[in-house]
Amino acid sequence: MIKLRRLRCSFCGRNENEVLKLVAGRRVYICDECVAIASRMMKSGSRDDSQSPKVEPTVWSKLLARIRQLLHGDDVQCVSSLSRSD
Repeated sequence: MIKLRRLRCSFCGRNENEVLKLVAGRRVYICDECVAIASRMMKSGSRDDSQSPKVEPTVWSKLLARIRQLLHGDDVQCVSSLSRSD
């Protein structure tokens, strides 16, 4: 038996029968109502475009930065060794 998958908006979760239009992208769908909300958000943006938004570093970028520091010998505070006493 063939099972058809119902398409739903990736943002609000409404299925294709609950919206007027559903626009498909690569593995992403957006309904007409979410497009309207996004459009209003883009138009009402009063942020000065000359200032870029502050982006917090992710855990992975912090970890990679710390690994680089350790590899280059910068700011090494404590290194534990796994040597055995015989």
